[in-house]
Amino acid sequence: MPDAENLARPAEPFRLYLKAPGEKRRPPRGRDAVVHLDKPGAADFCVHTNFRDLWPLPAENAEPVQAFLLSALAVWAADKLGPRLPRPDAWTRDLALEIPLSSNWIELSSCLAPLLNFLTGDTWTLQPRDSHMDLKFAGHWPHAWQPTAVTLFSGGLDSLTGAIDLLEQGQRLVLVSHYDYGQLAATQQTLAAALAEHYGPDRLHHLALRVQLEGPELTLRSRSLLYLALGLTAVSAFPGDLPLIIPENGWISLNPPLTLNRLGAYSTRTTHPHFLSEVTNLWQEVGLAQKLENPYQHRTKGEMLEKCRNLSLLEELAPLSMSCARPVAGRWRGESAGACGYCYPCLVRRAALHRLGWDRGEDYRMDVLSEPDVLRHRVKGRHLRALGLALKTWEHDPQEFLSRLWLGSDPEKISARFAAAQRVLKAGFAEFAKWIENQGGGGIKEFLG
Repeated sequence: MPDAENLARPAEPFRLYLKAPGEKRRPPRGRDAVVHLDKPGAADFCVHTNFRDLWPLPAENAEPVQAFLLSALAVWAADKLGPRLPRPDAWTRDLALEIPLSSNWIELSSCLAPLLNFLTGDTWTLQPRDSHMDLKFAGHWPHAWQPTAVTLFSGGLDSLTGAIDLLEQGQRLVLVSHYDYGQLAATQQTLAAALAEHYGPDRLHHLALRVQLEGPELTLRSRSLLYLALGLTAVSAFPGDLPLIIPENGWISLNPPLTLNRLGAYSTRTTHPHFLSEVTNLWQEVGLAQKLENPYQHRTKGEMLEKCRNLSLLEELAPLSMSCARPVAGRWRGESAGACGYCYPCLVRRAALHRLGWDRGEDYRMDVLSEPDVLRHRVKGRHLRALGLALKTWEHDPQEFLSRLWLGSDPEKISARFAAAQRVLKAGFAEFAKWIENQGGGGIKEFLG
Protein backbone atom coordinates (compact mmCIF):
# COMPACT_ATOMS: atom_id res chain seq x y z
CA MET A 1 0.00 0.00 0.00
CA PRO A 2 1.66 3.32 -1.03
CA ASP A 3 2.28 5.72 1.85
CA ALA A 4 1.28 9.40 1.84
CA GLU A 5 4.80 10.53 0.92
CA ASN A 6 4.86 8.33 -2.18
CA LEU A 7 1.40 9.49 -3.20
CA ALA A 8 2.48 13.12 -3.00
CA ARG A 9 5.68 12.56 -4.98
CA PRO A 10 5.13 12.85 -8.76
CA ALA A 11 6.24 9.73 -10.60
CA GLU A 12 8.89 10.16 -13.26
CA PRO A 13 7.62 9.55 -16.80
CA PHE A 14 8.63 6.39 -18.61
CA ARG A 15 10.36 7.62 -21.77
CA LEU A 16 10.48 5.43 -24.86
CA TYR A 17 12.27 6.21 -28.11
CA LEU A 18 11.19 4.23 -31.20
CA LYS A 19 13.79 4.09 -33.95
CA ALA A 20 12.35 3.46 -37.41
CA PRO A 21 14.17 1.11 -39.79
CA GLY A 22 16.88 3.00 -41.65
CA GLU A 23 16.90 5.98 -39.29
CA LYS A 24 20.45 7.26 -38.86
CA ARG A 25 19.98 9.71 -35.99
CA ARG A 26 21.22 8.68 -32.58
CA PRO A 27 18.60 8.46 -29.78
CA PRO A 28 19.08 11.01 -26.98
CA ARG A 29 20.61 9.83 -23.73
CA GLY A 30 18.57 9.05 -20.65
CA ARG A 31 15.68 7.16 -22.27
CA ASP A 32 14.15 4.27 -20.32
CA ALA A 33 13.78 2.23 -23.51
CA VAL A 34 15.06 2.52 -27.06
CA VAL A 35 13.13 0.19 -29.34
CA HIS A 36 14.24 -1.08 -32.76
CA LEU A 37 12.34 -3.12 -35.34
CA ASP A 38 13.90 -6.40 -36.49
CA LYS A 39 17.45 -5.52 -35.56
CA PRO A 40 18.90 -8.58 -33.83
CA GLY A 41 21.97 -7.84 -31.79
CA ALA A 42 20.98 -4.25 -31.01
CA ALA A 43 21.92 -3.16 -27.50
CA ASP A 44 18.38 -1.98 -26.84
CA PHE A 45 14.93 -3.56 -27.15
CA CYS A 46 14.06 -5.29 -30.41
CA VAL A 47 10.52 -5.90 -31.67
CA HIS A 48 10.49 -9.01 -33.83
CA THR A 49 8.04 -8.88 -36.74
CA ASN A 50 7.32 -10.41 -40.10
CA PHE A 51 6.23 -7.11 -41.61
CA ARG A 52 7.95 -8.00 -44.88
CA ASP A 53 4.96 -10.29 -45.49
CA LEU A 54 2.68 -7.24 -45.67
CA TRP A 55 1.73 -6.07 -49.14
CA PRO A 56 3.19 -2.88 -50.64
CA LEU A 57 0.91 0.13 -50.26
CA PRO A 58 -0.25 2.64 -52.89
CA ALA A 59 1.93 5.73 -52.88
CA GLU A 60 -0.84 8.02 -51.60
CA ASN A 61 -1.43 5.86 -48.50
CA ALA A 62 2.04 4.54 -47.77
CA GLU A 63 3.39 7.19 -45.39
CA PRO A 64 0.26 7.87 -43.27
CA VAL A 65 -0.52 4.15 -42.90
CA GLN A 66 3.05 3.25 -41.92
CA ALA A 67 3.18 6.19 -39.53
CA PHE A 68 0.03 4.96 -37.77
CA LEU A 69 1.48 1.45 -37.60
CA LEU A 70 4.71 2.72 -36.04
CA SER A 71 2.75 4.85 -33.57
CA ALA A 72 0.65 1.86 -32.52
CA LEU A 73 3.79 -0.24 -32.22
CA ALA A 74 5.45 2.35 -29.98
CA VAL A 75 2.34 2.59 -27.79
CA TRP A 76 2.17 -1.21 -27.49
CA ALA A 77 5.88 -1.42 -26.63
CA ALA A 78 5.57 1.28 -23.95
CA ASP A 79 2.51 -0.49 -22.56
CA LYS A 80 4.55 -3.69 -22.20
CA LEU A 81 7.76 -2.14 -20.89
CA GLY A 82 6.36 0.45 -18.47
CA PRO A 83 5.28 -1.37 -15.27
CA ARG A 84 2.18 -0.18 -13.42
CA LEU A 85 2.95 -1.61 -9.98
CA PRO A 86 5.63 0.93 -8.93
CA ARG A 87 3.27 3.85 -9.61
CA PRO A 88 1.67 5.54 -6.58
CA ASP A 89 -1.76 4.06 -7.39
CA ALA A 90 -0.27 0.87 -8.89
CA TRP A 91 -1.96 1.71 -12.18
CA THR A 92 -1.63 5.16 -13.80
CA ARG A 93 1.64 5.69 -15.63
CA ASP A 94 3.13 8.79 -17.24
CA LEU A 95 4.34 7.59 -20.65
CA ALA A 96 6.31 9.77 -23.06
CA LEU A 97 6.92 8.51 -26.60
CA GLU A 98 9.41 9.86 -29.09
CA ILE A 99 8.22 8.50 -32.41
CA PRO A 100 8.85 8.94 -36.14
CA LEU A 101 5.81 10.24 -38.01
CA SER A 102 4.91 11.42 -41.47
CA SER A 103 4.27 15.15 -41.85
CA ASN A 104 0.48 14.77 -42.04
CA TRP A 105 0.42 12.88 -38.72
CA ILE A 106 2.61 15.28 -36.76
CA GLU A 107 -0.12 17.87 -36.27
CA LEU A 108 -2.58 15.17 -35.20
CA SER A 109 -0.32 13.51 -32.66
CA SER A 110 -1.77 15.77 -29.96
CA CYS A 111 -5.24 14.40 -30.82
CA LEU A 112 -4.03 10.82 -30.45
CA ALA A 113 -2.76 11.31 -26.88
CA PRO A 114 -6.23 11.85 -25.25
CA LEU A 115 -7.49 8.77 -27.07
CA LEU A 116 -4.63 6.75 -25.63
CA ASN A 117 -5.46 8.11 -22.17
CA PHE A 118 -9.00 6.77 -22.62
CA LEU A 119 -7.76 3.41 -23.90
CA THR A 120 -5.15 2.59 -21.26
CA GLY A 121 -5.90 4.87 -18.30
CA ASP A 122 -2.44 6.44 -18.46
CA THR A 123 -1.14 9.92 -19.24
CA TRP A 124 0.49 9.93 -22.67
CA THR A 125 2.78 12.52 -24.22
CA LEU A 126 3.76 12.12 -27.88
CA GLN A 127 6.88 13.82 -29.18
CA PRO A 128 6.88 13.30 -32.95
CA ARG A 129 9.75 13.82 -35.35
CA ASP A 130 9.41 14.06 -39.10
CA SER A 131 10.79 10.93 -40.70
CA HIS A 132 10.60 9.16 -44.04
CA MET A 133 8.50 6.00 -43.81
CA ASP A 134 9.70 2.83 -45.53
CA LEU A 135 9.03 -0.44 -43.71
CA LYS A 136 9.87 -2.37 -46.89
CA PHE A 137 6.70 -4.40 -47.23
CA ALA A 138 7.45 -7.10 -49.80
CA GLY A 139 4.50 -9.51 -49.63
CA HIS A 140 2.95 -10.94 -52.79
CA TRP A 141 -0.79 -11.44 -53.14
CA PRO A 142 -0.95 -15.09 -54.23
CA HIS A 143 -4.51 -15.27 -55.59
CA ALA A 144 -6.30 -14.43 -58.81
CA TRP A 145 -9.28 -13.12 -56.81
CA GLN A 146 -9.52 -9.88 -54.85
CA PRO A 147 -10.99 -9.61 -51.33
CA THR A 148 -14.23 -7.77 -50.64
CA ALA A 149 -13.50 -7.22 -46.92
CA VAL A 150 -10.75 -7.54 -44.32
CA THR A 151 -11.60 -8.83 -40.86
CA LEU A 152 -9.57 -9.13 -37.68
CA PHE A 153 -9.11 -12.77 -36.69
CA SER A 154 -7.79 -13.27 -33.16
CA GLY A 155 -8.64 -16.96 -32.82
CA GLY A 156 -11.40 -16.18 -30.33
CA LEU A 157 -15.03 -17.15 -30.59
CA ASP A 158 -16.21 -13.71 -31.75
CA SER A 159 -13.75 -13.46 -34.61
CA LEU A 160 -14.60 -17.02 -35.69
CA THR A 161 -18.32 -16.20 -35.71
CA GLY A 162 -17.68 -12.98 -37.62
CA ALA A 163 -15.65 -14.78 -40.28
CA ILE A 164 -18.33 -17.46 -40.72
CA ASP A 165 -21.07 -14.85 -41.08
CA LEU A 166 -19.09 -12.91 -43.72
CA LEU A 167 -18.25 -16.05 -45.67
CA GLU A 168 -21.89 -17.17 -45.57
CA GLN A 169 -22.79 -13.78 -47.06
CA GLY A 170 -20.53 -14.53 -50.03
CA GLN A 171 -17.63 -12.27 -49.04
CA ARG A 172 -14.04 -12.99 -50.02
CA LEU A 173 -11.95 -12.31 -46.96
CA VAL A 174 -8.53 -11.48 -45.69
CA LEU A 175 -8.26 -12.70 -42.10
CA VAL A 176 -5.69 -10.58 -40.24
CA SER A 177 -4.19 -12.16 -37.13
CA HIS A 178 -1.64 -10.88 -34.64
CA TYR A 179 0.31 -13.31 -32.51
CA ASP A 180 3.21 -13.07 -30.09
CA TYR A 181 3.45 -16.66 -28.87
CA GLY A 182 3.19 -20.06 -30.50
CA GLN A 183 -0.04 -21.43 -29.06
CA LEU A 184 -2.04 -18.40 -30.18
CA ALA A 185 -0.56 -18.66 -33.68
CA ALA A 186 -1.43 -22.36 -33.82
CA THR A 187 -5.05 -21.66 -32.79
CA GLN A 188 -5.43 -18.99 -35.47
CA GLN A 189 -3.87 -21.20 -38.16
CA THR A 190 -6.03 -24.20 -37.24
CA LEU A 191 -9.26 -22.20 -37.44
CA ALA A 192 -8.28 -20.43 -40.67
CA ALA A 193 -7.38 -23.77 -42.27
CA ALA A 194 -10.73 -25.24 -41.20
CA LEU A 195 -12.60 -22.30 -42.74
CA ALA A 196 -10.59 -22.62 -45.97
CA GLU A 197 -11.38 -26.32 -46.13
CA HIS A 198 -15.10 -25.66 -45.66
CA TYR A 199 -15.51 -22.62 -47.94
CA GLY A 200 -12.67 -23.19 -50.39
CA PRO A 201 -9.23 -21.59 -50.73
CA ASP A 202 -10.59 -19.01 -53.18
CA ARG A 203 -12.75 -17.46 -50.45
CA LEU A 204 -10.22 -16.44 -47.83
CA HIS A 205 -6.58 -15.64 -47.18
CA HIS A 206 -5.03 -15.78 -43.73
CA LEU A 207 -2.43 -13.10 -42.98
CA ALA A 208 -0.67 -14.06 -39.75
CA LEU A 209 1.44 -11.18 -38.42
CA ARG A 210 4.04 -11.70 -35.73
CA VAL A 211 4.78 -8.79 -33.39
CA GLN A 212 6.83 -9.93 -30.40
CA LEU A 213 8.54 -8.10 -27.56
CA GLU A 214 9.24 -9.40 -24.08
CA GLY A 215 8.16 -7.03 -21.32
CA PRO A 216 7.18 -7.14 -17.64
CA GLU A 217 3.69 -5.58 -17.90
CA LEU A 218 0.72 -7.87 -18.62
CA THR A 219 -2.30 -5.51 -18.52
CA LEU A 220 -1.81 -4.47 -22.17
CA ARG A 221 -4.77 -2.18 -22.70
CA SER A 222 -3.27 -0.93 -25.99
CA ARG A 223 -3.12 -4.19 -27.91
CA SER A 224 -6.28 -3.32 -29.83
CA LEU A 225 -4.60 -0.22 -31.29
CA LEU A 226 -1.85 -2.42 -32.71
CA TYR A 227 -4.44 -4.85 -34.08
CA LEU A 228 -6.30 -1.99 -35.78
CA ALA A 229 -3.05 -0.69 -37.25
CA LEU A 230 -2.22 -4.12 -38.67
CA GLY A 231 -5.72 -4.38 -40.12
CA LEU A 232 -5.46 -0.89 -41.62
CA THR A 233 -2.11 -1.75 -43.19
CA ALA A 234 -3.57 -4.88 -44.78
CA VAL A 235 -6.80 -3.30 -46.04
CA SER A 236 -4.98 -0.26 -47.45
CA ALA A 237 -3.06 -2.46 -49.89
CA PHE A 238 -6.20 -3.11 -51.95
CA PRO A 239 -8.01 -0.76 -54.34
CA GLY A 240 -11.35 0.68 -53.31
CA ASP A 241 -12.57 1.47 -49.83
CA LEU A 242 -12.78 -2.04 -48.41
CA PRO A 243 -14.21 -2.17 -44.89
CA LEU A 244 -12.14 -3.30 -41.92
CA ILE A 245 -14.41 -5.53 -39.81
CA ILE A 246 -13.95 -5.88 -36.06
CA PRO A 247 -16.19 -8.74 -34.89
CA GLU A 248 -16.78 -8.11 -31.19
CA ASN A 249 -19.93 -8.62 -29.16
CA GLY A 250 -21.56 -5.52 -27.69
CA TRP A 251 -21.11 -6.58 -24.06
CA ILE A 252 -17.33 -6.80 -24.33
CA SER A 253 -17.26 -3.74 -26.59
CA LEU A 254 -18.89 -1.67 -23.82
CA ASN A 255 -17.14 -3.75 -21.14
CA PRO A 256 -19.26 -2.22 -18.37
CA PRO A 257 -17.44 -1.79 -15.04
CA LEU A 258 -18.74 -4.67 -12.91
CA THR A 259 -17.83 -2.93 -9.67
CA LEU A 260 -16.87 0.60 -8.65
CA ASN A 261 -13.19 -0.33 -8.41
CA ARG A 262 -13.24 -1.28 -12.11
CA LEU A 263 -14.12 2.16 -13.39
CA GLY A 264 -11.95 3.72 -16.07
CA ALA A 265 -9.51 1.63 -18.09
CA TYR A 266 -9.38 -1.15 -15.48
CA SER A 267 -12.16 -2.53 -17.68
CA THR A 268 -10.64 -2.76 -21.14
CA ARG A 269 -11.93 -0.47 -23.88
CA THR A 270 -10.45 -2.23 -26.88
CA THR A 271 -13.50 -1.93 -29.15
CA HIS A 272 -15.48 0.69 -27.26
CA PRO A 273 -17.69 2.65 -29.73
CA HIS A 274 -16.15 5.96 -28.61
CA PHE A 275 -12.64 4.62 -29.22
CA LEU A 276 -13.47 3.23 -32.68
CA SER A 277 -15.26 6.43 -33.69
CA GLU A 278 -12.32 8.61 -32.67
CA VAL A 279 -9.78 6.37 -34.45
CA THR A 280 -11.84 6.57 -37.64
CA ASN A 281 -11.95 10.37 -37.33
CA LEU A 282 -8.16 10.50 -37.09
CA TRP A 283 -7.81 8.33 -40.18
CA GLN A 284 -10.10 10.65 -42.09
CA GLU A 285 -8.06 13.66 -41.00
CA VAL A 286 -4.97 12.23 -42.72
CA GLY A 287 -6.90 11.30 -45.85
CA LEU A 288 -7.56 7.59 -45.21
CA ALA A 289 -11.02 6.49 -46.33
CA GLN A 290 -11.10 3.08 -44.64
CA LYS A 291 -13.93 2.57 -42.16
CA LEU A 292 -14.10 0.44 -39.04
CA GLU A 293 -17.23 -1.68 -38.73
CA ASN A 294 -18.42 -3.79 -35.79
CA PRO A 295 -21.60 -5.57 -36.95
CA TYR A 296 -22.18 -6.97 -33.46
CA GLN A 297 -22.10 -3.77 -31.45
CA HIS A 298 -25.74 -4.22 -30.37
CA ARG A 299 -25.64 -7.95 -29.56
CA THR A 300 -24.51 -9.89 -26.53
CA LYS A 301 -22.05 -12.69 -27.10
CA GLY A 302 -24.84 -15.23 -26.75
CA GLU A 303 -27.00 -13.39 -29.31
CA MET A 304 -24.04 -13.17 -31.66
CA LEU A 305 -23.49 -16.92 -31.50
CA GLU A 306 -27.18 -17.77 -31.65
CA LYS A 307 -27.66 -15.76 -34.85
CA CYS A 308 -24.59 -17.17 -36.60
CA ARG A 309 -25.39 -17.96 -40.24
CA ASN A 310 -23.90 -21.48 -39.97
CA LEU A 311 -24.54 -22.84 -36.49
CA SER A 312 -23.44 -26.40 -37.27
CA LEU A 313 -20.02 -25.20 -38.45
CA LEU A 314 -19.71 -22.88 -35.46
CA GLU A 315 -20.54 -25.73 -33.07
CA GLU A 316 -17.87 -27.87 -34.73
CA LEU A 317 -15.14 -25.23 -34.59
CA ALA A 318 -15.99 -23.41 -31.34
CA PRO A 319 -14.00 -25.85 -29.15
CA LEU A 320 -10.90 -25.05 -31.20
CA SER A 321 -11.19 -21.29 -30.51
CA MET A 322 -9.54 -19.56 -27.56
CA SER A 323 -11.17 -16.75 -25.57
CA CYS A 324 -9.07 -17.02 -22.40
CA ALA A 325 -7.11 -13.97 -21.26
CA ARG A 326 -4.04 -16.01 -20.31
CA PRO A 327 -4.20 -19.53 -21.74
CA VAL A 328 -0.54 -20.32 -20.97
CA ALA A 329 -0.45 -18.86 -17.45
CA GLY A 330 -1.05 -22.27 -15.90
CA ARG A 331 2.35 -23.48 -17.07
CA TRP A 332 3.98 -21.36 -14.33
CA ARG A 333 2.23 -23.60 -11.80
CA GLY A 334 2.85 -26.84 -13.68
CA GLU A 335 -0.67 -26.95 -15.13
CA SER A 336 -1.52 -27.83 -18.71
CA ALA A 337 -2.14 -25.07 -21.26
CA GLY A 338 -5.72 -24.21 -22.13
CA ALA A 339 -8.58 -21.96 -21.09
CA CYS A 340 -8.39 -21.21 -17.37
CA GLY A 341 -12.16 -20.97 -16.81
CA TYR A 342 -11.99 -18.22 -14.20
CA CYS A 343 -10.87 -15.10 -16.09
CA TYR A 344 -13.52 -12.64 -17.22
CA PRO A 345 -13.42 -13.60 -20.94
CA CYS A 346 -13.90 -17.25 -19.95
CA LEU A 347 -16.97 -16.35 -17.86
CA VAL A 348 -18.50 -14.33 -20.72
CA ARG A 349 -17.79 -17.18 -23.14
CA ARG A 350 -19.35 -19.81 -20.90
CA ALA A 351 -22.55 -17.81 -20.34
CA ALA A 352 -22.86 -17.26 -24.11
CA LEU A 353 -22.28 -20.93 -24.93
CA HIS A 354 -24.86 -21.90 -22.30
CA ARG A 355 -27.46 -19.95 -24.26
CA LEU A 356 -27.00 -22.49 -27.08
CA GLY A 357 -26.62 -25.51 -24.77
CA TRP A 358 -22.90 -25.84 -25.61
CA ASP A 359 -21.29 -24.96 -22.29
CA ARG A 360 -19.20 -27.69 -20.65
CA GLY A 361 -17.32 -27.00 -17.44
CA GLU A 362 -14.87 -29.81 -18.19
CA ASP A 363 -13.54 -27.84 -21.19
CA TYR A 364 -11.72 -25.50 -18.77
CA ARG A 365 -8.89 -25.97 -16.30
CA MET A 366 -11.37 -24.97 -13.58
CA ASP A 367 -15.16 -25.19 -13.59
CA VAL A 368 -15.87 -22.15 -11.42
CA LEU A 369 -19.56 -22.96 -10.99
CA SER A 370 -18.88 -26.35 -9.41
CA GLU A 371 -15.74 -25.48 -7.44
CA PRO A 372 -17.00 -24.95 -3.85
CA ASP A 373 -14.19 -22.67 -2.62
CA VAL A 374 -13.50 -20.58 -5.73
CA LEU A 375 -15.28 -17.48 -4.40
CA ARG A 376 -12.85 -17.40 -1.47
CA HIS A 377 -9.80 -17.54 -3.73
CA ARG A 378 -8.17 -14.11 -4.10
CA VAL A 379 -7.24 -14.54 -7.79
CA LYS A 380 -9.40 -17.32 -9.19
CA GLY A 381 -12.59 -16.00 -7.63
CA ARG A 382 -12.00 -12.32 -8.38
CA HIS A 383 -13.97 -12.04 -11.63
CA LEU A 384 -16.77 -14.35 -10.53
CA ARG A 385 -17.23 -12.26 -7.36
CA ALA A 386 -17.28 -9.07 -9.44
CA LEU A 387 -19.84 -10.58 -11.81
CA GLY A 388 -22.02 -11.64 -8.88
CA LEU A 389 -21.90 -8.14 -7.38
CA ALA A 390 -22.77 -6.65 -10.78
CA LEU A 391 -25.78 -8.96 -11.07
CA LYS A 392 -26.98 -7.85 -7.64
CA THR A 393 -26.56 -4.19 -8.55
CA TRP A 394 -28.43 -4.62 -11.83
CA GLU A 395 -31.29 -6.42 -10.10
CA HIS A 396 -31.72 -3.75 -7.41
CA ASP A 397 -30.76 -0.54 -9.24
CA PRO A 398 -30.16 -0.74 -13.03
CA GLN A 399 -29.76 3.03 -13.31
CA GLU A 400 -26.87 3.01 -10.85
CA PHE A 401 -25.10 0.45 -13.01
CA LEU A 402 -25.85 2.34 -16.23
CA SER A 403 -24.38 5.49 -14.70
CA ARG A 404 -20.96 3.83 -14.72
CA LEU A 405 -20.81 3.74 -18.52
CA TRP A 406 -18.76 6.18 -20.57
CA LEU A 407 -20.51 6.77 -23.89
CA GLY A 408 -18.39 9.58 -25.33
CA SER A 409 -18.64 13.36 -25.24
CA ASP A 410 -20.71 14.00 -28.37
CA PRO A 411 -24.22 14.93 -27.15
CA GLU A 412 -25.72 13.98 -30.51
CA LYS A 413 -24.51 10.37 -30.10
CA ILE A 414 -24.97 9.81 -26.38
CA SER A 415 -28.74 9.27 -26.41
CA ALA A 416 -28.65 6.56 -29.08
CA ARG A 417 -25.61 4.92 -27.48
CA PHE A 418 -27.32 4.90 -24.09
CA ALA A 419 -30.45 3.20 -25.46
CA ALA A 420 -28.36 0.57 -27.26
CA ALA A 421 -26.17 0.00 -24.20
CA GLN A 422 -29.20 -0.43 -21.94
CA ARG A 423 -30.60 -3.15 -24.20
CA VAL A 424 -27.26 -4.98 -24.44
CA LEU A 425 -26.75 -4.85 -20.67
CA LYS A 426 -30.24 -6.12 -19.95
CA ALA A 427 -29.80 -9.07 -22.33
CA GLY A 428 -26.26 -9.72 -21.11
CA PHE A 429 -27.19 -9.87 -17.46
CA ALA A 430 -30.02 -12.24 -18.37
CA GLU A 431 -27.44 -14.54 -20.01
CA PHE A 432 -25.23 -14.54 -16.93
CA ALA A 433 -28.15 -15.09 -14.56
CA LYS A 434 -29.50 -18.01 -16.58
CA TRP A 435 -26.08 -19.65 -16.76
CA ILE A 436 -25.57 -19.40 -13.00
CA GLU A 437 -29.14 -20.48 -12.24
CA ASN A 438 -28.91 -23.58 -14.41
CA GLN A 439 -25.33 -24.68 -13.76
CA GLY A 440 -24.18 -22.95 -10.58
CA GLY A 441 -23.51 -24.76 -7.34
CA GLY A 442 -24.70 -23.76 -3.90
CA GLY A 443 -21.79 -21.43 -3.20
CA ILE A 444 -22.42 -18.97 -6.01
CA LYS A 445 -26.19 -19.10 -5.52
CA GLU A 446 -25.79 -18.36 -1.82
CA PHE A 447 -23.44 -15.48 -2.68
CA LEU A 448 -26.12 -14.04 -4.97
CA GLY A 449 -28.81 -14.47 -2.36
